[in-house]
Amino acid sequence: MYESEQFGRLFWVDDNMDLQSCPQNVDGTGDFEQSDYVSDWTDWEGVNMDLLFKIYKTCIFNKQDYAGSISFKGGL
Repeated sequence: MYESEQFGRLFWVDDNMDLQSCPQNVDGTGDFEQSDYVSDWTDWEGVNMDLLFKIYKTCIFNKQDYAGSISFKGGL
């Protein structure tokens, strides 16, 4: 799971390697009831695509090599 301060969201990939996210609460937990697929986002204005692709790459690496067990904090 990747915690992004810039997006204010948590990111991860599912078993199909699709990128998902949810809002991050102030206490650092995720609001998983509001989770969505990034591919379903409709407002792309102002989205840092370079950062988003780096997050996706990190989440794939985490899923493939560590079964999603590592948490990353926004330092990309």
